[in-house]
Amino acid sequence: MVAALRKHGLYESRAIPPSKATYGKERSDHFCARNAQVFWCCGRILRSVDLDLAEDAEKLTAVARSAGENLYVLHEGSPFRWWKPGSAPIAMVLRDAIWWTSIRPEDEDRFMPIDSNREQGHRLVCTVGTWNSRPAYSLDLWTNPQWGGCNTSGAVIQLFGMPPAGLVQAEEKDVFTGDMATGRGRPIRPLFYHHSNLLEYVWYSHGAAVPAVLYDYSIRLLRRPVTFTVHCGHEAIHVHQGGDPIGLVWPCDISAPRVRQAAQRHIREYFQRENALRSLSR
Repeated sequence: MVAALRKHGLYESRAIPPSKATYGKERSDHFCARNAQVFWCCGRILRSVDLDLAEDAEKLTAVARSAGENLYVLHEGSPFRWWKPGSAPIAMVLRDAIWWTSIRPEDEDRFMPIDSNREQGHRLVCTVGTWNSRPAYSLDLWTNPQWGGCNTSGAVIQLFGMPPAGLVQAEEKDVFTGDMATGRGRPIRPLFYHHSNLLEYVWYSHGAAVPAVLYDYSIRLLRRPVTFTVHCGHEAIHVHQGGDPIGLVWPCDISAPRVRQAAQRHIREYFQRENALRSLSR
């Protein structure tokens, strides 16, 4: 694998000339990863290499196809504990990846309706406690580190009531904080499931996402009707049931541009189709 990468000009300590600052200004529309790491299914291959993925993506894909295994690009030092071959499953590596090859049809981005039949097979841990003196629970990736990473960071779902069946309650209880906005807010709704290689998200109509594994074990199990709003000055999505606020959803940050771009494109196409159907029905 190392020899194949070198054949395409990709090698340890390879730098983008003449200077990183000048190169970035001249190619402002390129996606550059400086001092990046390159992984495959057996572990890390390159520890530090400058990549211009606008130009190097085809080279990486060619190497991946010749080896029959996808390649994954991560930021420098992220995550530090994965340098040993086989020290972490590739699903965890992907949660920190900023780019990856897609050499098989099943690797490509796929979009499913939000009412798709979903199987629950994971055992997630939730934290129970009180919120504004009421019973509540929180579902996040701090208590489920196997789902954490740069492409899922920041996501938290916090709801009034007791957790649904299927969740494991943490031993320690907590007192939750999180202020809800006043006023009506702007209505939004979950649009679709997004499968990007091994990553899965639920995207909302205003362009924010939450990891599907969190959504499936909380919001998806709420009895209807459930509605959502966003409010000026508040990052969290507000959850309502029967007109009453029942919780907050903090969307995740996604470090992989390809994931965001694919979802944004699909959201635009979704509303174009919806507007076209409305025009025909008039």
